[in-house]
Amino acid sequence: PVAPTGELMSMLAPLVDEHGPVKHIVVGSAAIEHKIYSGPFSKKFPSADVWLPPKNWSFPVDVPLETYVPYYPRGSPKTLPEDTASGVGAVPWQYQIEHSVLEVGGSSLRGFKDPWFVDTAFYDKRSKTMIVTDCVAYVPRAVPELQTPSKLLLVGKRSTDDATPPDTFENRLNGWKKMALLVTYFFPEHEELVKPGLVEWSDGWEDNFDALAERLLVPPVVRATLFNQDPKRVRAFVDRVCASWEFDKVVPAHWAAPVAAGPTEFARAFQFLENPAIDAFPEGDMKRGLKPIADAVARRE
Repeated sequence: PVAPTGELMSMLAPLVDEHGPVKHIVVGSAAIEHKIYSGPFSKKFPSADVWLPPKNWSFPVDVPLETYVPYYPRGSPKTLPEDTASGVGAVPWQYQIEHSVLEVGGSSLRGFKDPWFVDTAFYDKRSKTMIVTDCVAYVPRAVPELQTPSKLLLVGKRSTDDATPPDTFENRLNGWKKMALLVTYFFPEHEELVKPGLVEWSDGWEDNFDALAERLLVPPVVRATLFNQDPKRVRAFVDRVCASWEFDKVVPAHWAAPVAAGPTEFARAFQFLENPAIDAFPEGDMKRGLKPIADAVARRE
């Protein structure tokens, strides 16, 4: 779930009026920024069961989620079975919505062997929609409606010493593209620290954005730090959902959604599993930010 803000609750209200009270709160990811909101949602819908994926963890101390989200009205949350088809465990909605859990990666920061990345793909049969959290994303070229113009203009400056540019479509678009590079790579290739307090963007950053945008892809941080630890397990997950589900759209938790994509497009996003050189991200972007992070935190056997 996301935060149960007043705006979101008002959007849910017509669905509750039409279909009845919420019965299940389902968390697909083990990432703290996603599962933490299961508690506040549980307070809003106290009669609903809460479902979490297996192999949950916390950092730096590994404690059960119900310990630090201490208000699940119906007691400890239930655990999602590994998938709908295995016959191990059951969920009440399995004839309408199927699911498959991906568990991969570890972290040297914690030194444990349980998967660090746990993501669940759901398939709603009626709408032919796959729903995921972090395993794929789609970065749009167009500026999303909810972006704040003043922030876009601030990020879009060539230099932090420059004055805020005029509020034009082009300047907002520049800000969006640079923001996408910053969020994706942390320290993108063309963002140069000239001296303390002075940052400038060098030429070429637009080409790097073009390599990122308008395609279904595995986010670089997930690809570099997690999926490369166990490509065979990830490939088995991709093959399983693509062979079993006839989806024609994908809804990731981040960036744009829904994305018009079926099994072919979804599988294409994972071509790098066989050959990392396929569909590679710009080397400069990876080298400055994500590669050092991956080298530091990825589990080494």
